[in-house]
Amino acid sequence: MAASDYGNGLVLAQLDVGEKTNEITCFQPLLDTLPDLAGTVVTSDAMHTQDDHATYLLKRDAHYIVIAKGNRKKLRKQLRSLPWERIPLQD
Repeated sequence: MAASDYGNGLVLAQLDVGEKTNEITCFQPLLDTLPDLAGTVVTSDAMHTQDDHATYLLKRDAHYIVIAKGNRKKLRKQLRSLPWERIPLQD
């Protein structure tokens, strides 16, 4: 598993995902190797749409973009209720 700087195309950190574990348990240990996440936007696939991951990133003053799939029904309902049409497209 790797943390990459997309803007510069650099791998910032890597962590071996062992045979008896998965990427979910490696998320925080991987990002713990990076000293400062403040203001950083962390993106991940749907596997990392975990409450613990979001809490961890907020405590590190990071932002995040995650995928909300059908298995997160409550989250998807909350997202659908937001006033998306009133949010200006900025970039």
